[in-house]
Amino acid sequence: MDLSYREHFGLKQEPFNITADPAFLYLSRSHREALAQLSYGIKARKGFVVLTGEVGTGKTTLINGLLDELDSDTRTALIFSHIANPFDLLRYTCNEFGLRSPQHSRNDFYEYLALLNDYLFESYRSDKNCALIIDEAQNLSPEVLESVRLLSNFETSKDKLLQILLVGQPELSDRLNSQELRQLKQRVTVRYQLRSLTLKECQAYISSRLQVAGGDPLLFTPKAVEVIYACSGGIPRVINVMCDGALMTAYGLRKTYIDDSLIRQVAEDLQIGSTVFSGEKVTKVTTNSTTPITRKIPSQPQEVSESILQQPSAKVAESAGTRSGVVPRIVFDELSVILVDAMGPMASIVLKDRVASLGESLDRFPEDKLKALIELVSDEILDPSMRQDFQNLVQERVMPRID
Repeated sequence: MDLSYREHFGLKQEPFNITADPAFLYLSRSHREALAQLSYGIKARKGFVVLTGEVGTGKTTLINGLLDELDSDTRTALIFSHIANPFDLLRYTCNEFGLRSPQHSRNDFYEYLALLNDYLFESYRSDKNCALIIDEAQNLSPEVLESVRLLSNFETSKDKLLQILLVGQPELSDRLNSQELRQLKQRVTVRYQLRSLTLKECQAYISSRLQVAGGDPLLFTPKAVEVIYACSGGIPRVINVMCDGALMTAYGLRKTYIDDSLIRQVAEDLQIGSTVFSGEKVTKVTTNSTTPITRKIPSQPQEVSESILQQPSAKVAESAGTRSGVVPRIVFDELSVILVDAMGPMASIVLKDRVASLGESLDRFPEDKLKALIELVSDEILDPSMRQDFQNLVQERVMPRID
C-alpha cells in the first residue's frame, strides 16, 4: 500500500493484509476458546493437541498468537515445510530445536533420534517444556503420521516430554477418525475446530483491524458489513481480501467511507460468491460445513435491516436453526459451557465425539436427535450430583432455545 493510500484513510499500516500477523489477531468466541485449549494442552503436558479449521479461518495467525502467549519455559519447534517421510520429520524437528546435526551421516535416523531424546530429557531436567507444532498436517502421509505418534513416546512415568500440536484443515479430522490411525486418535487429549465469524463478529473484526492500523473503526457502513458477511461466509481471509479491495477502490474514487454498493462492485470484480446485485439472485454462503447453502437476497439492499447487526448473534442463529429443523450453533455453545463446569477441559472433546457417534456434525445436527445426544453426554459425567446439576441446567438453559 503506498503512502498516499494510507494518508487518505489516516492509516499507519495495512489493516487487511492476509499475512498471519499476531498484532491483528481478533479473538472471536471460537478463536478465544481455541487459544485457551491449545495453551492448556501444551502447558499441562497433555501430549497430543489437534486444531482444525476451514481454509482462511485464521489457524496460522492463532498459532502465532499462541507463541506469544507461551512463556520462556516452553521451547518450540514449528514445521511449515512439506514432510515427505519419517526421516524428514525427525530432521526438521531437530533443526527447529536448534540441535546440531549428527556428524557421521546426514541420513542416520537413529543418531537424530538419540539427539532429540537427549535434548528432551535435558529440557525436562531443567524444568523446560518442549512443543512441536506442525501446520498443514492434513497433507501428512499415514507413514509420517505414524512417526508423529511414535514421537509422543518420549515421556517419563509422569509427564510427556514432547507436546505435539497438529494444525490442519477439516480433512485432518477425517483422517484421524480413520481405522488405520486409531492409535493416534486415542492419544489426542485436546481437539478443537475453529468456526467462521458470525455477523456481529464480522463487524467487530473489521473495526478491530482498522483500529490496530490507526484508522476509523466505522469506515465501513453497517450495510457494507452485511454484504461482506454474506459474500465471505464469515471467513477472515476472504473478509480481508474484500476489505482491502474496497479500500483501494474507495481511494481511487476519493470516497471517505465504504458503503454496500461499493462492496458489491468489489465482490463482482473479485468474483467472490454470487453477491447482491440488482435483481434477485441466489447467493452461495460458505458455512462451517463443506456444503454450500444457497439463499435468496432481496433485490433492494435496504431490505437487509440494520437491526440484524444490533441483534445478538445468538438470536439470529437460533431463529435460523429452529426454522430448518437443525439445532442452532448457539445451543452447542451453551451446552459446552455447562458441560465444562461438570467435566472440565475435556468437555468439548466428549461432546464432539458423541455427536460423531450419532453420525452427525455440529453444523447440521438435527433437532430430533438432541435429547439422545444429551443422554449420551450425561452418561459421561461420573459424579451423580454433578450429573443431576448438568441435567437441570440443560432443561433450564438449553431446551427452551429449541422449543
